[in-house]
Amino acid sequence: MDDIPSSLQKIVRNKKNMKEIGIGKDLAKFGDTVTNFIYSLAKSIVLGKLDQRKVSRIILSAALKQSDMKIYAKTRSDAHGLADTTEAFIGYMYCIGWSLESMAEILIEILKNYDLNDFTIEKSAAIEAFTHLLLKIKEHLLIKFKM
Repeated sequence: MDDIPSSLQKIVRNKKNMKEIGIGKDLAKFGDTVTNFIYSLAKSIVLGKLDQRKVSRIILSAALKQSDMKIYAKTRSDAHGLADTTEAFIGYMYCIGWSLESMAEILIEILKNYDLNDFTIEKSAAIEAFTHLLLKIKEHLLIKFKM
C-alpha cells in the first residue's frame, strides 16, 4: 500500500493556484476534520488536559479576513463560506505533507499566551492563532505557486 502522504498529494496535485484551493468543496469537507482536530490537540496541550472543541465559522472567517486571504474564497461568501475556505487551506496543507502536529504547534505558539478557560478570551485567542496559521500557509503557497 502507498504511504498516506504521497497518496493524498496525488489527490490534490491538480490544484494549480490558491483560488482553486480556497473554493475546493472536497478540501473544505476534509479540512473541517483536520481543523477541528488540530485545534483540539493544541488546546489540550495548552490546558494540560484532553479537550475537544469544534472551531466556529466566526473564528475561521475572521482569521481568513485578518490574514488577507478572503480573495481566495468564492465571491460574496458569508461566514460559512469563508470558514470553508479556511478549512480548505488547512486540509490542503495536510494533504501536501504538513503534519497535524506541526499545524497544532503553530496554534500553540499563540494559544499558550491566553486563558483558554474563559470563552471570550478563547475566541479572541483562536482567531489570532488561526490567523497566524493562515499567514504561514499563505507564505508557503505564495512561494509554491510563484506568486
